[in-house]
Amino acid sequence: MISAKERERLQNQMKRDESKIVNIVLHNTQQVAGEIEKATHQGIYLVDGHYYGYEEIQEINGSL
Repeated sequence: MISAKERERLQNQMKRDESKIVNIVLHNTQQVAGEIEKATHQGIYLVDGHYYGYEEIQEINGSL
């Protein structure tokens, strides 16, 4: 579990326009969060090594 201070820092990063932190909701209702390493025409690569294809993604940061 993260501290309140760390949670606040992450929330502030997500609100910035240049933020690379994203919340992703997948079609199977799983939710993930992470920092984008790169986005291609096929999907999103996160810094932690995970890849999510656009066909798997239902929402990104609360938008369709």
